[in-house]
Parts: sequence; structure tokens; C-alpha cells
Amino acid sequence: MITQQPHPPPRVRRPLWTSAWMLLLVLVVLGFGFMASRSTAPPPQEELGADVAAARHAVDALLTPGSGADALGRLPADFTAVTGVTPAREQAPDGTVRAIHVGGGCSTPWGDDNTRWDYGASCRAHDLGYDLLRYAAAKGQPLGQDARKALDDRLSADMHAMCRIKPAGSADLCRAVASLYSAGLVVNSWHQRWGPPVGEPIGPMLAGVGAIGLLLTFRLRWWLRRRHAARWQPRHRRGDAAPSRNGSRWGLLGVAAVVTLMLGEAGIALARWAGAPGDWLWPVSWLTQLAFVFFFAGGHAAAASWRAVLEAGGGYREYLAHRAGRLLRPTLIFAVVAFAVPLALELLAIPPGTSSAVMRIALHPLWLLGVYLVTIVLAPALLTLHRRAPWLVLLALLGTVPLLDLAARRTGSPRLDDLAAIGLALFAQQLAFLHLDGRAPRRLLAGLGVVAAGTLVVATTTGTWQPLLLGVPGTPPALAGPAIPALVLGLVQLGLLALLATPLAALARRPAPAGMAGFALRAPMSLYLAFLAAMLVLVSAVHLPDRLHAGLAWLTQPRSLMALGLLAGPAALVFWWFERHVSGPPLPALAPRFPHDRLGAVLSKAAAGLGIGYATFGVFGFARTSFAGDAGRADLLGLPVDPIQSLVLLLLGVCMLDTLRTGTSASPGTWLVSTLACIPLLLSATTSAAGSSVGLVIHGGAAAFAAVAAAATLLVPRLTGREPGMTRH
Repeated sequence: MITQQPHPPPRVRRPLWTSAWMLLLVLVVLGFGFMASRSTAPPPQEELGADVAAARHAVDALLTPGSGADALGRLPADFTAVTGVTPAREQAPDGTVRAIHVGGGCSTPWGDDNTRWDYGASCRAHDLGYDLLRYAAAKGQPLGQDARKALDDRLSADMHAMCRIKPAGSADLCRAVASLYSAGLVVNSWHQRWGPPVGEPIGPMLAGVGAIGLLLTFRLRWWLRRRHAARWQPRHRRGDAAPSRNGSRWGLLGVAAVVTLMLGEAGIALARWAGAPGDWLWPVSWLTQLAFVFFFAGGHAAAASWRAVLEAGGGYREYLAHRAGRLLRPTLIFAVVAFAVPLALELLAIPPGTSSAVMRIALHPLWLLGVYLVTIVLAPALLTLHRRAPWLVLLALLGTVPLLDLAARRTGSPRLDDLAAIGLALFAQQLAFLHLDGRAPRRLLAGLGVVAAGTLVVATTTGTWQPLLLGVPGTPPALAGPAIPALVLGLVQLGLLALLATPLAALARRPAPAGMAGFALRAPMSLYLAFLAAMLVLVSAVHLPDRLHAGLAWLTQPRSLMALGLLAGPAALVFWWFERHVSGPPLPALAPRFPHDRLGAVLSKAAAGLGIGYATFGVFGFARTSFAGDAGRADLLGLPVDPIQSLVLLLLGVCMLDTLRTGTSASPGTWLVSTLACIPLLLSATTSAAGSSVGLVIHGGAAAFAAVAAAATLLVPRLTGREPGMTRH
């Protein structure tokens, strides 16, 4: 009897580079690069010195050429010495006498272009205005954003005026060219946040954008191939294996904790901006500061995942590929958040101080994910220590939190604050391990909760601790509050959860709560973007109450629609393309697939180590920059980072961990992509103003290893006749 073999799924006919995916990819990558490389905004103007005030008066004279004001006569005495610019006078075609920059002109990407309508005098006057802006910045008192905006408006008006004075037989074309030049002015000035004109290093930025596009293409090709193959699988084989009842309970608790934490921090900020008294806010913070509970639930989930991987025949590499790989997928959406939220706030005319606070709230989950990633990486080792000395490990972690917090208070180091938050998370995870083994029964947790409640009440009543425990500036970003009070409050909350264990377990078994938690775990990115879109509406309404009276008329204005679309649009796309269905293989599919030959084993271990290292550094680097510091640059463990570098590292880490799941860790393409992705990191380390020998050593070493690995995967088949990763029979 001949059995009919199932037909294999047909090959994908349209490659990625001929589809709409490539257009979307190019737009997203270029948009991110353009946003991420924006200059820092000039500080608020203070009382100007005599020389900078003279520069401001000269700018005002340039803005009114027909008023008789002499811009050259108002220049500071040391203007030429500071800038190296020689000014002069020139009569413009409209009859006015302009102060100009000799040798200036209408700069375009293809060089100086004065056009046949003779914009030259206006462009040279505009260049002198920009020289005055640079002069003020060199004096340490950069002029406000209005000065550059006014100079750009003056040039735009002059160019359009030439279409009436000297149309050269084509006034319509003249106006079109003038509008094109004006648009270029606005885009460039907006990119530099209307601050002093600066020459920006374009090489590292373009290399970083290219690396991001390469890594996204590498990642999306595998995703599209897997998605196409999934269409040919039986419906019951698609998606993840159903989670266990115990896993769903802790999953429900973790989801509820992080959602309550986000809503609580946003609600406290909105109430504070609306003028609510502080006495009303601290009780809300006690109810919503659930960071400790989140990490406690995460400890249960990490232990269950590690146990499942071991039962499936896997090891640490499979654990990282499954657990850390799935966690890192939502972090990529923060690239959208990091450039969409500031732009939306600008469109809604939100004050700068509030914008910084909104960005802190928007990136809070990224800090949580970064700390959670550290707990996941260390969970297997801590579980091993837990089996040997459970109470000793728990007490050691408990002791590190106050020590790190005390050191952070004395030194003012934000790094120690971050380490204190990590110590709190590891202690919560270790307590979860103890609870899993039955060494921390309900009575013990309830007793700890009673002692912690008394400590919390006494400390806040006597003024030792501030009662507000969420949304506190200057505290670890991962916790949005002080570490020690958050730990004590977490013990109180665990005690309450222990007392309510039976009704909570019954609630977790109900279809509605379990379904809501499952949906939140399946579609975290789109739900989070929708939450931020709603938050922007509330922030705008709080700061500009007159918009409430306008109602729907305000929401339908172009600027408002664009601001909301920056988040609502990506939320809809992310849900439609990525999060409608459960993704990821079930745990039984994580049986050992790593090669047993020497080269393949080395490369799979290297992919695991480098992947988790890249990803962790990328998450914290991206969170640290946050697009709110000095042009988005920050220092992480002595290594200067910027948003583009951080996203390259994050994407590279995700791609390396994905190769563990797809069995391609010994593929030449994997290590070739890794080598190319290190190029912008090396360029940034060698061309940045700060320079970084540490970055040069780290990224140079990683690039060299990846290049050697790529060469080895190409040479092994020729020398041995076997593909890397093949075993001998």
C-alpha cells in the first residue's frame, strides 16, 4: 500500500527585498535614525552678557533689513576673532542693504546653489545670522530657539519675494523651489532642535542606521519564513503549548502587578500636574508600587521555565533562547516609543519639564524589563545555590540592598541605585524559590508582612521615610521609588497575598481573568502603545484645560491626530502583524539541537554568551539614554552609549539568541552579520568627542571573534568535508 506523502509548503515566491516589507523597513529605520540623532535643545536663556546681548541685537537687525538698523554696527567687538568670519555689506535685489557673510551662499546637499532667481544675498545674510548663533554658543550663552526660527523665516520670506522681483519667466517654479529650500531649512533646524547650527558626525549615524536595517532584515526573513510555514501546519500544532495551571496563576499575578504599577505611576503624575494635594497621592503609591510582587511572580515563572527546559532535555542555552528571547521581543517597540513620544509631545505643545517626566514614565517598563532580564540570566545559578544553602543565599541578597542603597545615598551614584534595584529583584526571586519549595509557607509570609507593615508605618510616621513610594524623582528608574521602602512594602503585599491565596487561586482559574492575562502576555507591545496614546491625551488635557472645552474638535485637529497616530498607528500595525496569534515554539521543541562537534559547540556557546551580553547592554543603554540627556548620550559602566548604538546592541543580541532557537548558531551568515553590526560601534568608539578605549577594546574584540568565527564556518566544510555542527556516526 502506497501512502501519499504530504506536500511540502511551497517556497516563498516574493523575497523580502521585493515586497512592501522592505519599504516599511527603510522608512522605520531612517525615521529612527533621524530622530535618534537630534541635537540637544538649547538651555533656557538667562541674563545675557554684554557681548552676547550685542549679538542678539545684530540678529534683530538682520531680521528687519528695511528698518535702517545697521547689523554690522551692532556686531560684538570680538566677533571675527571668535568665529573667523569676515562680514560685509551687500545690496540685495530688493534694494535693501544687507549685512552678509562674505563667501557664504545657498548651501544644498549637492553644494552651493544660488539658482537663477538670485537668492544669494539673502542666503549670505542668513549665514551671518547663523554665525551669530554660533558666536553666542561659543560664549556659553546660546540664544533661544526663537532666534533660529526667525532667521529661517526671514530667508524663506526673502526667497519668495524674489519670485515677484525677479521671476525669470517662471514665478510658479520659483515659488516651488523657494518652498523646497524653506522645507529643508525647517527640517534641518528641527533636527538640531532650533539650537546653534553645528556640524554633525554623519558617518557613525549612517553606519548605525545601516546596521539596524541589516539586523532587522536578518530577523524578519526568519520570521516571515516561519510564519509562511505555520500556515501549512494543522491548527492544533500552531502556537505555544498551553501553560500549566500553576504557571497561569503566577502569570496573572505578574501581569496584574506590572499593569497596576504603570497605571499607578501615570495616575500619580497626572494628579500632581493637575494640582492634587500630596496627602492624596501616597496611599495610591502604597497600593500600586508592586515592583517587588512583579519580581516575586517572575521568580516563580523563571523556576518553572528552567524546570520545563530540563525536562525537555535542554540546558542553559535552550533556557536563554526560550526565556530571554521571548522577553526581548517587546523591548524592540521602545525604539518606537523613544522617538514617537517626544515628537508627539512637541506637536501637542507640552512643556519641556513635563515632557521629561512623561518620557521617564514611558520608559519605566524598559527598566523593569532590563532588571527582569538580569534575574532571568542568573536564575539557574541562583537555583543551584538555593538547593545548597537556601537561607544563606536569601539573607545575603537581603543584606546587599540596604548596603547598596546607603552607598548610593552617600556617593550620589546612579549606578549604585540601579544595583540596589537589581538586588531587590534578586531577593524577591530568591524568596519565590523558597516559597516554591515550601520553606516559606503562608504563615511565614503573613508574619513577615505584619512586621514589615509595622516598620513601614513607624518609618513614615517619624519622617525617616517619605510616604510617597512611586513616581519619586532621583530614585532607581526600575522601581520609580526608594529601594528599601519598596522592599518593605513588597513584604507587606506578599503577606496580604498569602492570606488571600485561596480566593486568588480561584480567580486565576476563571476563564475571564486568565483570558485577559493571556491576551496581555500575547500582545504587550500594542497594548502598551495604546496606553501611551491615551496618556498623551490626558497629559495634554491637564496642561491645557481649554482643550477640554473644545472636545472632539481639538482631537480632530491635524497636529493632535498626528500626535496620536504616532503611537496608535504602530500599535495597530504591531498587533495586526505580530501579536494576533501566539508566537514561539512549545517547550518540547527545545530539545537539544546544538551540535556536538567542537566548533559547533563553541559557536553555540558564544552565541548564547554574546547574545545575552549584547541584549542586556542594549536594554540598559537604551533606557539610560532615554532621549532626554545630552543629545541622547549617556555613560554605561564607563562606555559612552547613544540611542543608535544601544538599538544596534539590542537587535544584535536578539538575533544571536534567535540563532539558538533556529539552530543556525554555526552558520556563516550569523557571524558575518555580527561582524558587520560591530562596525558602527567601532566608529562611534573612535570618532566620538569623548572617545572610548573601553568601547574600542570590547567592540573590537567582539568584531574580531565574529570575523574569525565566520571564516571558520566557511573553511571547515572544505577541510573536513562536513558542515559545522554535523556529528560523526
